[in-house]
Formats: sequence, structure tokens, C-alpha cells
Amino acid sequence: MSEPLENSDFITTTPVQKAEKAESVKPEDAKKVVAAKSDESFLLYVNGKKKQIAVKNPEFDKGRLTYIEDLQPFFARNEGDKPTVEDAQTLKRGLYNDFFKKPFKNLLVLSGAGSSVDVGLPLMTGLWKFVKDELGEKVFDKICSTIKHTAEWDFELLISRLEGYIQYNDDTEIEGKKLSSYREDILKVIRHHTNIGEPSGKFPHVTFLQKLLQRKQTSSRVKVFTLNYDLLFEKAANKINAVIIDGFSFTSPRTFSGRYFDYDIVQREGSKVNEEDNFVTRVFHLYKLHGSLNWQKETDTSEIIINDKAVDPLMVYPREGKYKDSYGQPFFEMIARFQRNLRQDNDTLLICIGYSFNDNHINAAIEEAINQNPGFRIAVVDPFFCRTSSKAFKRLIAEAFESDKIMIVSETFTDFADYFPEIQTYDNELRYTPINLRNDGQ
Repeated sequence: MSEPLENSDFITTTPVQKAEKAESVKPEDAKKVVAAKSDESFLLYVNGKKKQIAVKNPEFDKGRLTYIEDLQPFFARNEGDKPTVEDAQTLKRGLYNDFFKKPFKNLLVLSGAGSSVDVGLPLMTGLWKFVKDELGEKVFDKICSTIKHTAEWDFELLISRLEGYIQYNDDTEIEGKKLSSYREDILKVIRHHTNIGEPSGKFPHVTFLQKLLQRKQTSSRVKVFTLNYDLLFEKAANKINAVIIDGFSFTSPRTFSGRYFDYDIVQREGSKVNEEDNFVTRVFHLYKLHGSLNWQKETDTSEIIINDKAVDPLMVYPREGKYKDSYGQPFFEMIARFQRNLRQDNDTLLICIGYSFNDNHINAAIEEAINQNPGFRIAVVDPFFCRTSSKAFKRLIAEAFESDKIMIVSETFTDFADYFPEIQTYDNELRYTPINLRNDGQ
């Protein structure tokens, strides 16, 4: 997910040289950075013209930096000192701590597939392997050959072509089984491998929520938007006794209605009506933009309910038709709330964790916020962001070289949750830079 700085950019700098070097970064240079193909250099952090960190010939272990040959900028304590991984991490975390130690009225989180990797859930490449193993390599290859699918790892295109072939051609049999049955097998594999039990190791969702929910009760509620089907945020909330407002009723069965997002939870001191209500702590909103493993649509009433044992959960699967699916309920309500919250013009921060910027309807909402909302900031957390193949993400990275409204950092979710700071104050003077985040490049 990234691209590198040219070798000439890697020099050991003094504090004075650092400022001069940062000022010398031009928009055209930034575009070279996100378009380069060399494996020698790697961006760790970018947030405007003067705040950039890069390393040379890095090595990683599960997204965590383990080795570097050079660091820019580097402030040597003694003559002849060479930069270490610890130097790079300390510098990077110091900068993003400064970025987050600023109060904002509206705090939003967007969680993608990358946020679940640290607790054992697979990315699309992993799901591809699971499907291939489940169906058998011979059958899987025959399916791909029949529907003329050649793009390895591209689940979205595979399912789209499979559905198109079934709809507009015969429901062909392969090895005595119809394509429509194989489609259901593939969706079952996706559901099975995104349904994880209680994480046995580090649980960054818990650490992150604990810090986010320390906000004052008088601040607006934290709003978490996730593209994942898993129940990790729900499990994390249970561990810290947090209350989730998720669009479902508090009665049984829990039934969906958008109006429940407008509810809140307060504690009354005494019974007098005119006494001031006190908002309960540890309450946040959860919006599952692509559905959930425990959502079920009732066939007789069309109501959407929470069912922890849902056999055919209501989810938007990875395929080209997912954008159309997003306009049905409850998905339309979720995306509308996402857009509305991004338009809040009083100090709004969106933290994107593990999001690949490959969903155009999500990108369009973020693009509008960057271009039209003067009080909007965005922070993106992705350990390999500068190797991204997403055109939208590349454009965002290039813009981050120019705008202090955009911060992008190479960090795993686990480490980010550990080093995420207490939030204090920031000024409202944000720079305006129009940006296009559509993957078609238009």
C-alpha cells in the first residue's frame, strides 16, 4: 500500500536542515513520492509541508517496523550516531500525538478490514485462499475459467462476474453442482471467516474505545462507522461496560429504525422534571455501513432485527452491485448518517483505520468534507499506506504533503491504540485544498 521517496531525499539532517528540507517539498515532488516504484524508501508519516518522516530499506514484521538503514529527518545526539527503529517510532509517535492532542467537537471513526487483521481476521487475499481451499483448486479454477475471471485476489470482480453469468447465461453445472450453489458456498466462507470469537491476544478495539470514551459527557458522542461485518466493536464495548446506540431498539426483539440514532441515555438526579439531565458516560454510536453478522431480515414482516444466530445475515457482500445495495435499508440510513456527520462544520475529525479507499461512495463523502467543510480534519492509519494501489488513496497522500488538514501515518491498529493520546486543544485555522477521491481519476 505505498510508494517511496527518492534516494536523494534520504540524508541525515540537523534541526536547521530539517526545516529547509521540509520547505523544499513541492507538489510535483509529492506526486513522485506516491508514484515511485523503488522498494528502497518508505513514508512513515505525512501531515503538511513541514511534517514528513521517511525511512530507507525498512523491514516489517506483521506491519510493525523492525529495521531501517536511514531516517529523515534524524537528529543525532552524538557525532557518528546512526538512526534506529526506536528513533523513527519516537519521532513518528511524537508528531501524531501532537496532532491528536487537540480538542474537537465531533469525533468520527471509520474502520475498514485492516483494523481487524491484528486480532486474526483475514484480508481479501486471505479470504480468496480460504474459498479456493474450501471449493478445491480444480473446481475453483473451472469456475474462474467458465466466467472468464483472471484477476487473482479480486473478490469483488469474481462475485460480480459469477452473479452476472448466472443471471444472463445458464446456471451451469461444474462437477455436478450449479454455479448458484457455488456462489452460496463462497458467501458462507466469507461469513465463517469474518465471525471470530473472543480475541485471545491483544484487543486494540478495547484499548482504543477506552481512550475515545473518556471525552466529556457534554461533548457529542463518539461515532464509529465500520465497513466490517464482525462483532469486534460490540465485544469490546461489553468488556468495558460501554453502551452502544446502533439504530436498534432496546426492546426484544431488537428492531431497526433510524430514529434510535437520535436517542441518548441520561441519568436523572431525583424525580423532578426540571432537574438537569446528566448524560451517561461510555456511550457511543455504531454504524455498520455494510451490514453485520447478527442482522436478520424477517421474511414475514420485512423488519430488521438483531439475531446472534442469524443463518443468512443481512450484509453487503464484496461485488460491483454493493453500491446499489447500499441504497436499501438499513444501509441507506447508515451512509446518510455518515455523510451528515462529515458535514458538521464545528471541528470535526475523522480517523480512518485500515480503510483501503476502494469504495467510491465512501470516498465521495470524504472528498466532499475535505473540499467543503472548513472545520474538517482527517487522520488515516495504515502500516503500508504508501504502497497503496488505490488511485483515491494516492491522491489523498499527495494532498497530505500540502495540507495540515490531512494526516497519514504508518502504524498497526494495535500500536496506534496503545499510543493514541489524551485529547486537549487545537486551533481552528485549517487550510482549504480541493481534492478528488474518485478511483476513476476524473
